[in-house]
Amino acid sequence: MENQNTKQENAPEIRQNVDPKEKNYRFTMIVMSLVLLALVLFSGFQTLYIFRMNTGLEGIMSYTKIFKSDNYDDYQEPGAIEQITDKMNPQELPEPWFSLEEASSVNKQKMATVDIVKKVSPATVPLSIIGIDDGQETKIGSGTGFIITKDGYIVTNQHVVIMSDRAANTYYVTVLLPDVETPVKAEIVGSDVQTDIAVLKVETDKELPCVTFGDSDKLQSGELAIVIGNSLGKFDDSVTVGVISAPLRQINRHGYFVDIIQTDAAINPGNSGGPLINSFGEVVGITNAKIVTGTSENLGFAIPVNSVKKVIESIINYGKVVGRPYLGVSLQQVADNAYFGAKGGVFVAEIVRGGPADKAGFELGDRVVLFDGVEIKESGDIIRVRDSHKVGDTVEFVVERDGQEIKLSLVIGDSADQ
Repeated sequence: MENQNTKQENAPEIRQNVDPKEKNYRFTMIVMSLVLLALVLFSGFQTLYIFRMNTGLEGIMSYTKIFKSDNYDDYQEPGAIEQITDKMNPQELPEPWFSLEEASSVNKQKMATVDIVKKVSPATVPLSIIGIDDGQETKIGSGTGFIITKDGYIVTNQHVVIMSDRAANTYYVTVLLPDVETPVKAEIVGSDVQTDIAVLKVETDKELPCVTFGDSDKLQSGELAIVIGNSLGKFDDSVTVGVISAPLRQINRHGYFVDIIQTDAAINPGNSGGPLINSFGEVVGITNAKIVTGTSENLGFAIPVNSVKKVIESIINYGKVVGRPYLGVSLQQVADNAYFGAKGGVFVAEIVRGGPADKAGFELGDRVVLFDGVEIKESGDIIRVRDSHKVGDTVEFVVERDGQEIKLSLVIGDSADQ
């Protein structure tokens, strides 16, 4: 009994031996550690900016504070989106059977606006995105496309059909063909996030009207510009008229430099993927965005057709884009002091197994210093150097790893290999 009493008496004395200052110190340190961890995570999320170099540019007009696409703003994400396609060795590609190259008429005549609309409107079609939930089908989005072949190939924007492209079991695309009362389901032949282009195919027994492509390189400021589209997803065949405000603008989209046509012809939600037409009744651009601010008006944009003809051909011939330079690496751009004193730069965040970067010896966490002799300060620097080369070119990288600079030799791959 004496021993038990002794233990009971000593217990309070042991607790009293803990210094209250030490308790406060420990508590303060725990709180500070948690706050520090929260700040690091917050800073990390703010600066995380992944570029998937193996697919190239991200969707040109994904949602930002300035550029607003029609209906899928919440689904566009920074960085290019890898397409899910069958692997195909470039050496095993079948012979291409489709081409957009046509003999240009030297005797083209300018047309009145009403005649242009009569010519192009029948080949301009409204698109609807249908979502399936518990067996119920609901229209969740809309856009515009235009028919390019008599047997039913249709061009539109990739961002218009992005949900159907990613989740075919949950979403699908319908097209209202000319002189047909009921929309028909369309197959997505392929899409390209870099150029914001998608190609659809509808099965039909009738010969369809189709558009004629013009030469977007010959556009001049001030010439006629006509837009036809499915405005607000309700008013198909809506026509707006303006001029070519600038035949060539270059926009920096998260480090990517994209060529676009600027027009003051009104572009509304639902117009995306529709044709921008010149005074000869030819499609010279693919409508895809506008700038929306409280102080701006009539700032619409379209993709020049000359920049995407080869993309359209490749998608129709192979289901994807081939012959585009491919590095097989994702990069993370980090600002100086983003991680409490960490050195900023462009870092390797992901490496495609078996891809060009993997074969060259890249490792996660490498900081890219030089690419083909060009100092790399931002991800856009790598894009520009990469796109100046051809598939098969051998280029030299200098990366910093564990405080040392290392030279790596990389053979540029083909986007068809991804």
